[in-house]
Amino acid sequence: MPLRLVHERPLESPEPDLPCRLCDRLRVEEREATAAGDHSRAVDCRVLIGRHPHGFSRR
Repeated sequence: MPLRLVHERPLESPEPDLPCRLCDRLRVEEREATAAGDHSRAVDCRVLIGRHPHGFSRR
């Protein structure tokens, strides 16, 4: 049986409403990881951004 994701996340992290140095740094790292084919690291960056107060929120 194929895995079905209930909550789809954007392919790239959304831009924050307020500037945040940590989120900016993680977005750069995410883009570099994606360009290098390191999709695991790119996902890690999106998770860290999502857990940061200025990042993506499902709420």
